[in-house]
Amino acid sequence: MKIAQLSQARRVSVPLVAIATADQHALVAQLAEGLANGQARPVFRWDLVRGLSALNRPAAEALAAMLGDLPPEATVEPVAALTALAKLPTGGAAFLLNAHRVLEQAAVVQAVSNLRDRFKQDGRMLILLAPSLRPPAELQHDVLVLEDPLPDTAALQGIVAEQHAAAGLAAPEDALLAKAGQALRGLSAFAAEQAVALSLSRSGLNLEALWERKIQMVNQTPGLTIWTGKERLDDLGGLAQIKQLLRRILAGRQAPQALVFLDEIEKALAGASGPIGDSSGVSQDILGALLSYMQDRGASGMIFVGPPGTAKSAVAKAAGREGGVPTVRLDLGAVKGSLVGESEHRIRQALAVIDALSDGRVLWLATCNKVASLPPELRRRFKFGTVFFDLPDAAERRAIWQLYRSRYELPEDDPGPADAAWTGAEIETCCQLAWQLQIPLREAARYIVPVAQAAPETIDELRRQAAGRYLSASYAGVYRLPEAAVAADGVPARSRTLVLD
Repeated sequence: MKIAQLSQARRVSVPLVAIATADQHALVAQLAEGLANGQARPVFRWDLVRGLSALNRPAAEALAAMLGDLPPEATVEPVAALTALAKLPTGGAAFLLNAHRVLEQAAVVQAVSNLRDRFKQDGRMLILLAPSLRPPAELQHDVLVLEDPLPDTAALQGIVAEQHAAAGLAAPEDALLAKAGQALRGLSAFAAEQAVALSLSRSGLNLEALWERKIQMVNQTPGLTIWTGKERLDDLGGLAQIKQLLRRILAGRQAPQALVFLDEIEKALAGASGPIGDSSGVSQDILGALLSYMQDRGASGMIFVGPPGTAKSAVAKAAGREGGVPTVRLDLGAVKGSLVGESEHRIRQALAVIDALSDGRVLWLATCNKVASLPPELRRRFKFGTVFFDLPDAAERRAIWQLYRSRYELPEDDPGPADAAWTGAEIETCCQLAWQLQIPLREAARYIVPVAQAAPETIDELRRQAAGRYLSASYAGVYRLPEAAVAADGVPARSRTLVLD
């Protein structure tokens, strides 16, 4: 947070300010001296435990007069504290910590509103602090909202250097600083300090331990989980075209510094648009936050469509490991909270962490079963288009069998079952069952009902929706219906995929 931003607001007598910050205590310490500006200006702090307290001598001298007959412990109650702040001396300022917790009360909202005109007259200021704060409707036109961004890479590298010096270690080399800065992106300054301190030893900084602690901290953000799987794109059979495209994006100009994976996005945003809306407004707000973020950052991505088991999610998870960047799963369902305003707070907090984690360069990958249900404005944000994952053809299935035979150490002379119209997930399940039950592949296949047999109408509908409209995950260009394609073995795809054993 730049003191200049707050100083400028103060010069023009802005009375009410809200600041979204991941470290309220550090921000108060940073801004309090600047607000006093070397003059006898009182600066106060309020929280739900300590109530109203003075941060400098002028504030301590003014506190008794402000309270009158009110005992100091009574200011734990927010309305009482705000009423006392109405007597704040000219030029004074007060911080309200965790303001989002008390702005749910109508009386508190009114008490804040009552201070607006009084404070504007003589340069007084009330500063509302929270991890993420969206002022209630009654205050939206009265409060100036600012953001204290998470530290950038240079600031994080500075923290690493400071921690080395504090531990009596030699200054880290530039290469280590660069890797450590990348590992710490997405953390607050305080969290970064703790992570570095716990990852230091006499031999230096343990980057692996640093990543583990960073993952733990990011995973504490509601809705966010960093994928820790080891799979890469080569660990998936077939899908040559989408693999090539992702590799080019990850190695291209302005390569993403993080991938965000949204699974079944149409279900997560149900009610955000269309004739049947979410009456609470939560889904609409989440959609609006996503649209604004992707637009403001110039973000892009792809939507993956296809039958279950065709590796849509697996590709999204493996792509980050391929590019050496974190893959973050954004669970929009977990973002939604039960309290008023909680969901709005959580989605903005999650996006702030994603922004810091990626330095603003994110590739969004979403899976979807019904693209038509997504609002057009959201689909346009995924500029790399919609990609259709069809059932693997004969050549792809051979590659998938080879991959999983090797992984489960199955004998090469096991002939395997008839696999027409099988998905990659079904092939993996067959291999896993054969290994686990110590039986031949053909026997293991008896415990599997392919999705093409269980839901042929669904697959046919997905294919017809995709034909000529979406890109193919397996070959260059747009997806074509199976009867228009020919497999590598020369057998027409239609006859190849519809024969079931």
